[in-house]
Amino acid sequence: MTRINAASMLVLTASLAACGSKPVQQPATVSNAQRFMASGMQAYQDNRYAEARNFFGRAFMEYRSVDNLDREADALTDLADAALQQGEVKAARGHLAQARSLLATHPVAGLAARLTLLESYADLQSQDPTAAAAKLDGLLADASTPADLRRAALIARTQAAFDAKASDAADWLAKLGAPQGELDEARLARLQALAEPARADTLYADALKRYQAAYYRPGIAATHEEWGGLLVSQQQWPAARDHLQRALDVRLWMYDATHSARILDGLKQVDTALGDADAAKKDQQYSDYLKNGGDPSQPPNP
Repeated sequence: MTRINAASMLVLTASLAACGSKPVQQPATVSNAQRFMASGMQAYQDNRYAEARNFFGRAFMEYRSVDNLDREADALTDLADAALQQGEVKAARGHLAQARSLLATHPVAGLAARLTLLESYADLQSQDPTAAAAKLDGLLADASTPADLRRAALIARTQAAFDAKASDAADWLAKLGAPQGELDEARLARLQALAEPARADTLYADALKRYQAAYYRPGIAATHEEWGGLLVSQQQWPAARDHLQRALDVRLWMYDATHSARILDGLKQVDTALGDADAAKKDQQYSDYLKNGGDPSQPPNP
């Protein structure tokens, strides 16, 4: 047995005391994941969804490397949310399915309701308002659904009713009651425009003003696209083109290929009606380019 003398014991004690006095540093995996999530949320809040998805994806990989299932589920949910903001429904559904798989064996408080809401958004973007309505009805009937999710579900349910041309769409709109903030007021104005076409120009103008004041790009683009679509139905071609082009400019900035391609299809219809065959051809080429995986930040070669 090794004998430890008094001097050696003092050295050992001092060494242990020094180690204990040092601040505990988080492992790199923890700090990296937290930084990626924070950067992702910052990008999301600035409507830079492609960048947000990159950060959320990196956070997910860090969390998965240490088997942190709670945080994996959070990252997957944020990935799905950001993907839906870009109209990337297939990618969003994949992330949502992964999150559901985690929840099946590892429940995370409060996450199931958010997943259901996002799944309903995916249904709406897939032009399946009936499927969306079924999910949203379940959320609205559940007394445990948090207030913020309930409000979002009620708005989405109203949109589903209008998309389905349901006879009770106006009833759902009435249930929304007073707006809760500027962005909520802008969203209600867009829904009211669907119910009151005669006032649509005024309502869309009001929504656009509110979104612009908040620098909320998805709302700005959606308002221009919806307004442009209404004007197309009224055959007001020059005004329709102006709104659709402005919607396209915003969506391209957001690297949103899905919505941009759809807007370009609308622009083709307008340019054809205006007799501009060259412009209509370019609209078609750009739309095809994006639908085939082209980079929204790089227009196709002429």
